[in-house]
Amino acid sequence: MKRFVLLTAMLSLTMTCFAQFPDRDTLGRSDKFRILVDKVISPPNKWKFTPAMMQEIKDAGFNVVSPRIGGHDLAVCREQTKMAYDAGLYYMAWMRGTLTAKQDVKMVWEDGAEQNLCSPNSDEFWEWTTDLVLGHARISAEIPTFIGSFLDYENYAPNSRGNCYGLSYDLKILAEFGKSIGRAIPELPPAERHPWLVKNKLDGQFRTFQINSWRERCRRLREQVDAINPKFQFIVYPAPGTLFMLEAVCHEWGTEQAPLILADAYTYGRPSEFMDEAPSLLANRKMLLDNMASIRPMGVPHLYSGGIDPVVKGADPEFCGKNASMISEVTDGYWIFYEGPSYTKEDHGVYFEWFARANAEIARGVYDLQHVLRSEPENLGDTKVNRKTDKPQLGVYGMKKLQSEDIAKAGVFEVHNVTGMSVEYLQQLDVVLLQNFNLPLPADSEISRNLRAYVEGGGALLLGHDTAWFMESMFPEIAVRDFPKNKVEAIRHVVDTPLVVSEAHPAVGSVAVGTSFPTEFRDHMIFKPGPSGRVVVRNAFGDPVYVLGQVGKGKVVFSGCYYGYRNPLSGHEKEVFASTLNWLAAKP
Repeated sequence: MKRFVLLTAMLSLTMTCFAQFPDRDTLGRSDKFRILVDKVISPPNKWKFTPAMMQEIKDAGFNVVSPRIGGHDLAVCREQTKMAYDAGLYYMAWMRGTLTAKQDVKMVWEDGAEQNLCSPNSDEFWEWTTDLVLGHARISAEIPTFIGSFLDYENYAPNSRGNCYGLSYDLKILAEFGKSIGRAIPELPPAERHPWLVKNKLDGQFRTFQINSWRERCRRLREQVDAINPKFQFIVYPAPGTLFMLEAVCHEWGTEQAPLILADAYTYGRPSEFMDEAPSLLANRKMLLDNMASIRPMGVPHLYSGGIDPVVKGADPEFCGKNASMISEVTDGYWIFYEGPSYTKEDHGVYFEWFARANAEIARGVYDLQHVLRSEPENLGDTKVNRKTDKPQLGVYGMKKLQSEDIAKAGVFEVHNVTGMSVEYLQQLDVVLLQNFNLPLPADSEISRNLRAYVEGGGALLLGHDTAWFMESMFPEIAVRDFPKNKVEAIRHVVDTPLVVSEAHPAVGSVAVGTSFPTEFRDHMIFKPGPSGRVVVRNAFGDPVYVLGQVGKGKVVFSGCYYGYRNPLSGHEKEVFASTLNWLAAKP
């Protein structure tokens, strides 16, 4: 009897203390998420949190903490949850959504690349995920301020082909698929598996089968969690999501009692380190609205949170505080992957001043900080190119080191990374190549106007791959983006399709018209030529891939290709690329 009375008293005390927290059901709704994933505060103490650290986070106005280290250790999770509880904070356990493989069922990508990661079809992967998540759920049943598991599906392993997960072509899932259709699937080398499915017109059925397998496993885990705590939530990153996230997680892990929380990373900082604060905030807002619009029609119970990361270029303290204000106005709150600052008053202290200012407004349902005039000077890039030779000066943006070094090795150009976007800076370069400069900028943005002024004044510009697709064309007389109809992925990418030289021109060198060649990267964009645009390279379907022309005193090339993603260019692709750069650099 005494034991029963004691247990009742302890439960009553726990519920009385929990009642002092904001209502859990208001989080992400009237009480917007203000989530701190910490990589700054605890590392100086060997990643071990103290009550004072938790209180500092609470005093800055955050309502949820997710320590970057500790989520894989249930004893540490319990300790961190209690410490957060004492400070008045909700808690999320950060965990990797991927696992290094100890057994044979590894992730095999469409092109045959195998990573030392468990396949999403492996029992090893699902047993590990289930054990850890259910451990989190049991703690949450005891301590209701434990919200759920924060799963990170970014692909950190070598030989990555994208975040986790896309379809895996491991032998286990292929054998299970073959059994389901009553057909033996040959045990082919990894690179031959996807082509075999395509050749036998089984690729669509295989995709559906694998997704259904994921959904069944996700559903089983949700059911197991519900048996412990039906309010336990899954938080998944990076949103909007991978194929695994969109086709399985979104449909199975969110419920009315426990909506899925999607953590977006597209707003980590400024869209470009060369953009002013105000247009950067507007561009981030548009990105979030577009990303949310891709999820809302699915009709799945979810909440959406935009991310901030101070380590990225242009994410200074003032911008981060205003970004938090903007994100919270249009989403269900924000989260910070808090890395970069040192844990000092001069660095971390300034970031926390801006976050505290934003949080105080957000907690009141006010979002004015984003509109406050800039108080600190902007640092938007260099104004001088450090020229060392008399060679033509080539500025590249978004190019892998191996490809930049391959260009420099040829001895034609002195190669620089682009570190400025003012006309003054650009005019010091003979050729500018923008690749992976993926900003949805209007043609009248400052950067777009500067690029046009640079070309009209005699500069030469190559807009490569996604760059020329995302940006509204500032050279519509040469080309605008187009939407492919054949072998399409992600709306804009034409995949696994060779290119063909379609017109003799100095930009293709000595490669003859009609010559077909593969590309180092598996996809490309296409364009619609303007009245002054010449198409010198098409794909096998006849879509324009290289469109070029003259604008004012300068030259422009729209290229749908990505150059040197994993290996330097070779063969005809290398010759066409080198000839294109030479044509751009040649003076009229």
